[in-house]
Amino acid sequence: MTQQLDLFADLQPAPMPPQPKTPVTFAAKPSRSTTAPSPAPRPAKKQPSTPARPRTISVRPASAPHAQAMQIGEAVAGAWHRQHGGNHVNVPIGIVAALSLIGQKDPNGPDLATQILSLNDTNLIGMYREIWSTHWFQRPDLIDRARILHEWLNDTDVDKNRISAVRAVTEAALKNGLLTLTGYADPYLRSMTDVLSPVMILLRSRGAQQGLGEFHTPASVAETMAEIMGFNTLDIMMTTTEAGQPQPGQHIHDPAGGSGGLLRAAAQNLREKHLDPADFQWSMCDIDEIAAACAAVNAIIWGLGPRVTVACADILTNPRAIEDAVEHARAVIEHRNSVLGKAKVIAAIQRPQQLLNQAVERAA
Repeated sequence: MTQQLDLFADLQPAPMPPQPKTPVTFAAKPSRSTTAPSPAPRPAKKQPSTPARPRTISVRPASAPHAQAMQIGEAVAGAWHRQHGGNHVNVPIGIVAALSLIGQKDPNGPDLATQILSLNDTNLIGMYREIWSTHWFQRPDLIDRARILHEWLNDTDVDKNRISAVRAVTEAALKNGLLTLTGYADPYLRSMTDVLSPVMILLRSRGAQQGLGEFHTPASVAETMAEIMGFNTLDIMMTTTEAGQPQPGQHIHDPAGGSGGLLRAAAQNLREKHLDPADFQWSMCDIDEIAAACAAVNAIIWGLGPRVTVACADILTNPRAIEDAVEHARAVIEHRNSVLGKAKVIAAIQRPQQLLNQAVERAA
């Protein structure tokens, strides 16, 4: 049985993140969907055919993407706590993040959700390791920022209790329709909501959120802000050829980004203006390591492009947080390139030996 995974990556080295310019902070108008979970395709400069909706196991439809994301968060938090998963909430958040990074190669092929749920324990853990490692080759800077979500997979042996909790969370996420929100090839459709935000909020205690000073802006509030503000804040602070029209190459920044909800709204607004978010530079900072990790994963899910910097720091005490994050990202990318270079050398050495062995076997 062929597993219908699509990692949305061609494994080509990502461009080096640029030095940050003076950013402009704004909240842009997001797409507002109030209908059932199959959103209408947007107008686009490069209009692809609307991808077929991935077939998934039977789920109860939600009235809107944000409501469905909240439903997934509730189901995941409930499953984790029922299995006595403990305080390591980075594990269930990382599971949802990993599942959000994949999609079904063939919409008419075998159901991906059913295939995942049929995996045995060894293969299930192996699948999660493969998802993270594959995306590390494509975006090592962002996957390294998300390390807290996947470093538990570095353990040689994952104990049975954790595997049971991992399986329960996997089932909760998939049966509540995660792939119907994140499984599209079109990044506009993958960006209709922020799935990781409610998962993170509902898994954490209120005390933990207050201790971090963490208060996430609900998607509906962000959309209302975007409707009021639009791109008006850009009129004076950016040079434009058309009033209020952002220009490719400009820098969009959120100094207290959480899991990136306002960047998502800005990206959707750009797409609705027939602009590609990948043509812009993005940066954000958050003091919370898990929130910054979620933002890094979301940058991939939402297709923000190669020029994304996510910093984890207190921007008030470290005004150079974005510059420091750029330097760290550059070092991580150089390390990735070194690993790839060594792998190519090893492959070049092994190939002649393989051909020789084959010749010897044929001669024998």
